[in-house]
Amino acid sequence: MQNQISDRLVKIAAVCSFIGALTTALLLFLPRPAAADFEAQVLLHTNGLYLARLWILFLHPQVNFIASLGIAYVLFRRFPARMLLGTFFLLVWAYTEMSQQAHLIDALNQIWRPGYLAAEEAVEQEMYRTLITGAAGYSDSQYFLVIYGFGLGSLCYGLALGTLKNWARWLGVALVFIGLLSLASFARYYLGQAWLNGFADISYTYIYPYLQPLVRIGLGVWLWQTLSDSKGAIA
Repeated sequence: MQNQISDRLVKIAAVCSFIGALTTALLLFLPRPAAADFEAQVLLHTNGLYLARLWILFLHPQVNFIASLGIAYVLFRRFPARMLLGTFFLLVWAYTEMSQQAHLIDALNQIWRPGYLAAEEAVEQEMYRTLITGAAGYSDSQYFLVIYGFGLGSLCYGLALGTLKNWARWLGVALVFIGLLSLASFARYYLGQAWLNGFADISYTYIYPYLQPLVRIGLGVWLWQTLSDSKGAIA
């Protein structure tokens, strides 16, 4: 019975990793609706593609965090500290990103933007303008935690996977790179380390969009492999 539950958990995690690869690719390659000025930004709440991106961003951390739980389950006995720390930081990332998108979906696009358009008095319209303008600052403060948690969590998981003796160690190397890239972005945005701009810009333009979905697919394959050959898969 215990083995059946364990196998089911790992299968769910593997499927979530595959779904996470899809959500990652969609977020990276779907076009972003343009809004040149404030009035155009207000109308985004009627744009189906814009709203779809927000809902994908809401789903994205959920499926990928579930995938990370499967990885932690498989590797916990060998790397308890790295799995505990990595899971904690990925939980910070997942919850913060979900909260960020919930704020944008609900408050910004279901209340404030429609309220601005429906306002009949200048005072009421100015109130909504202030809320809409301030939403960007609030969202950015959450992004602070998003890339911090994602960077440290990816780094911890990568350091664990990178010590394996089979092909999965390359997934670990990739996760270490992704984690360091996120932390580099954190440093340049919030710690004023502009010297990291070149590395981060080149990596996000030419490497990350292809590496991240492939890593999520690889993690799903590796998780599934542990079901049939757990001893060899995690050696």
